[in-house]
Amino acid sequence: MTNDDDFRVRPGRIRSPGTQRARPFIAQALAATQRAGGMGRGRQGTGGSGRSTFGRGRVASAHANRFLTSRSRGVVIKARVVKHGPRAAPLTPHLRYLRREGVTKDGEKAKLFGPEQEEVDPKGFAERCADDRHHFRFIVSPDDAVELADLKRFTRDLMMQAEHDLGTKLDWAAVDHWNTEHPHVHVIVRGKAQDGEDLVISRDYIREGMRGRAQELVTRELGIRNDIEIRRTVERQVEADRWTQLDRQLQRDASEHGIIDMRPTPDRRPDTFEVLKVGRLRRLEGLGLAQQIEPGRWALEEHAEATLREMGQRNDIIKRIHRGLAEQGVERPQCSWVLAGEKTDHPVIGKLVGRGLDDELKGTAFAVVDGIDGRTHHVHLPSLEATTDASMGAIVELRRFEDAKGRGRVVLAVRSDFTLEQQIEAQGATWLDRQAVAKESPALGGGFGAEVRDAMRQRVDHLERDGLAHRDDARVRFERGLLTTLRDRELRAVGEKFARREGKTFDLVDAGDNVAGVYRQRLALASGRYAVIDNGLAACRVGVPCEEVKL
Repeated sequence: MTNDDDFRVRPGRIRSPGTQRARPFIAQALAATQRAGGMGRGRQGTGGSGRSTFGRGRVASAHANRFLTSRSRGVVIKARVVKHGPRAAPLTPHLRYLRREGVTKDGEKAKLFGPEQEEVDPKGFAERCADDRHHFRFIVSPDDAVELADLKRFTRDLMMQAEHDLGTKLDWAAVDHWNTEHPHVHVIVRGKAQDGEDLVISRDYIREGMRGRAQELVTRELGIRNDIEIRRTVERQVEADRWTQLDRQLQRDASEHGIIDMRPTPDRRPDTFEVLKVGRLRRLEGLGLAQQIEPGRWALEEHAEATLREMGQRNDIIKRIHRGLAEQGVERPQCSWVLAGEKTDHPVIGKLVGRGLDDELKGTAFAVVDGIDGRTHHVHLPSLEATTDASMGAIVELRRFEDAKGRGRVVLAVRSDFTLEQQIEAQGATWLDRQAVAKESPALGGGFGAEVRDAMRQRVDHLERDGLAHRDDARVRFERGLLTTLRDRELRAVGEKFARREGKTFDLVDAGDNVAGVYRQRLALASGRYAVIDNGLAACRVGVPCEEVKL
């Protein structure tokens, strides 16, 4: 052929996938390479940073997925490298939170376990990590964790394989949690290798290799997934209000123009999950996240992934609020729930009903406060320390301030360690008393606000019996210096009890007094938090506010 207009038609292979027609040559070539095994498992697109060339485990990460198929058991692994430094959150509070009560199978307090030990000393492990440059945090969550014979043994096998892959012994501690829909294991790994050098792990091993090893272990124990199990997994995703694996598959099915073609055509391979995909698309259409352009042709909205992820987070918050209220035996209408209490301009004061880690890897936290304004607030906080160490039922207030660099900060401040019920007949100056004599008090709404209003009436009845309050028709008159009288009465009673136990005398500290000595203990009283200071002689000083103690 010599004419430039001449061309020759070269028919494609019969039954070739219809999406090939809309894909550019480069995309087809990359797909072919992927099928041939020339690209790493799970890599997307043509760009990116390429494979890691730094750190231990590079070779192992390339081999970890060799025997995995679409029928292999699934495992989700989240990882974070936590660098140590002056502003880094200490490891001890994180370990304490991981070992909290209610996370084990029997609801008891959890214990750290190690490579061979059934119980690892958390203090000793934290001390070994203290001088390291960093440590690693992993959350390992097998899809079928409940079917495994022993989650601890699985963890030990996984870490033994990791030691082989990384070429070094690992100093690690772990704890298994059973308090969520998916049982999982938290693994903390020291940032030191066996030779004393900093442990640097290839990001490919963290991202792919370790997950591949975990999948291999679970599949070896439980066997590959059958058709029924796979279908049930996908079916659960059809109506989910979150970003799912099914959504990712729909994204991959879309052409370069974003069109998902579900029309039946003769040259198309049968899709086992076509009905489920259409069901998911119709669900997304109902949420305003997908639209049917014409019969059988769909398009996802650009913001679909971000919106579904946000919906998933919102559902998590709702579950936290519901769980916190339920554990305290409280019911509040969902219309009164505030999902971002840290962003409101109004005071957030109320009863602490829940707290925990918002992101278990980053260490950010949350608290649930049943507010006196009649609303229940979910508050995001920077760390567990910012949620206070108060017990559930304590009265707390959200404080907002700027740090030395002008950055906005939020923390919870304890207003009373005593519950409302404990304050009604308490000996000291309670939070209820302070509200009663204050010139301006926050307005009380329904819900917990109504409980506060009722408790204040009962508190006045108690003070009236003690001769410290007097009713005059609808008005209440308190004795002059009520708060000081109540405070001194409580501190004196506590001081006498402490002195009898220790065989020493005691005296009360007046406001503004300077006191030096040995800090003996903290007192969580109705009047507030105070310290006992031992001067080393025959006397103890009682009544120093804890916030004024400098150690």
